[in-house]
Amino acid sequence: MAMGGVSLVITSSATLLHGVMRAQSESRRFFDDERTSARLARQFRADVHAAARVEAQVAAPAGERLVVFTLPDGHTIEYRHAADHRQIQRRLLAPDNPTPTGREDYSFASACAAVVTVAERQIALELGAEEIDGTLASPGNVPPPQSLSEAKRKPPALVVEAVLGHDLRFLPPRDGEARP
Repeated sequence: MAMGGVSLVITSSATLLHGVMRAQSESRRFFDDERTSARLARQFRADVHAAARVEAQVAAPAGERLVVFTLPDGHTIEYRHAADHRQIQRRLLAPDNPTPTGREDYSFASACAAVVTVAERQIALELGAEEIDGTLASPGNVPPPQSLSEAKRKPPALVVEAVLGHDLRFLPPRDGEARP
């Protein structure tokens, strides 16, 4: 009887420990995605502000460029959505050189859809759950999750909006104003 009680306590403890470890792992993935989203938003906004021109793909297939920014010095920055839909790549290219001189990857725990829209000088990057019936599941049109565990697995929805060429470093100083 004592052995049965001890085995029951051990089994309950193991089950509880497994649940705690799984919850910790899911929360770590969620916060990693949140940090990655914040880094991507900050860098994308800085690139849009520094750009002189933009060339966006209307419907970019997986692994292709989402958007290309041309800087005033002739360098280009391109954003690509990886073929596995779990990563956004930022590549810096020198003028007349197809080999990237810099690259940064923004990896997410689960697949996500990415769309870049350009309206005049306003550029927006939308990152949301994988496509549903061919439509990006962005913050405005996400269907409710079927369960709590499904909701935890969704990548964070992200919308970054910025104005092209709005970097104050490239604007001429006004009367009596000094630029750093």
